[in-house]
Amino acid sequence: MGSAGFKQQLLLALVLLPITFALWYASAQLLVAPASLVSDWILRFWLNDLVTSSGLSGTTFVVETSLGSMNGAIVPAKTAGNVITFEIDTNLVSYSLPFYTALLWASRVDRQLDKFLFGLVTIWCLMAIGVTAMIAKEMMFAIPDAFASAAGRPSPHIVALSYQFNVLLMPTLSPVALWLYQLRGSPLWEELSRRLDEASNTRFD
Repeated sequence: MGSAGFKQQLLLALVLLPITFALWYASAQLLVAPASLVSDWILRFWLNDLVTSSGLSGTTFVVETSLGSMNGAIVPAKTAGNVITFEIDTNLVSYSLPFYTALLWASRVDRQLDKFLFGLVTIWCLMAIGVTAMIAKEMMFAIPDAFASAAGRPSPHIVALSYQFNVLLMPTLSPVALWLYQLRGSPLWEELSRRLDEASNTRFD
């Protein structure tokens, strides 16, 4: 692939981005549903004594706990007469899907559909981890004692770092990393490698 072909693929990716983001916006609830199911499974397995139900309401992931609030104290929900819930906007992590889709479908790679399906499953799993990390952070601050007891007393620093990575970095880094992994052996990969080698040689000459 020459320089013209490389530029054409970059241009195609730029053209596809608004299209894929429009499709994502129109069907965000459907696209995030598999990730929400995985996140629900993780929470029930990890925090089975604390989480009573979880699921999507639109694109918001809602988690209900077994606790309530009464006179400023955290008590069992039956005693309080109310339930403490946590809500997470899944759009904070799900925008990785249209980003990845535009990158891959603008590229000339073999077995493109197979790679796309593999990428979707991978990103759904990463999204589920991201949503779980956000729930964990919210619980750590809102119900610290109950969360620490149910979660096996995780380090607050680990919870905070996991939250920051999954919200600030994962949605943009994972699509690029997955795309580059799936490019291996393609003409675009060879062109990227050549350009990186040229840039490296120019820098150190």
